[in-house]
Amino acid sequence: MLTRPATVFTELGTKVIENGLADPRLSEFYETFMSAPAGAVQAALKPHMSYLSLCSDKVTEYAPPPIFYVGKESSQRLLFGDDWANPPAPAAASGLRTPDADLERASVFGYNSALNQVPYYGYARTLVNIDGQTCEIAFERLIVSFRPSAAADFQVCAYFGVIQDLQRTF
Repeated sequence: MLTRPATVFTELGTKVIENGLADPRLSEFYETFMSAPAGAVQAALKPHMSYLSLCSDKVTEYAPPPIFYVGKESSQRLLFGDDWANPPAPAAASGLRTPDADLERASVFGYNSALNQVPYYGYARTLVNIDGQTCEIAFERLIVSFRPSAAADFQVCAYFGVIQDLQRTF
């Protein structure tokens, strides 16, 4: 029997995207984002918003930044559901967290990379706990950051994830 680690988070680097080996929608977003003139990043994001999740720049050693926007077709909404993506107002004010603390800790590196102005592109395969049910998921993800205006003293992270495989385990 072939054994493999239960969790894999691997940085692949953006050369993989540039060589045409990433999901086509993710690649299109990356090309649009990277070619956007300074000050026009928000306009470049607009056609891709339904696939994106946006979060703050408040990353910690143990958790990625809180999410404040989840696109209608984003991988996070597909995985965690509409109820998670649209919490009541008090919960929404502090930003969303994924429902799996282990996933949160494993994803921190990608956000730190993006916040240091290095777009992060990688692959992950891991178990995720959703409402007491365990799922095995494989996905690719791109995380980029930008300043919403030239005068802004903060950054926003844009996350584009693509689920490659999702299996419920029993």
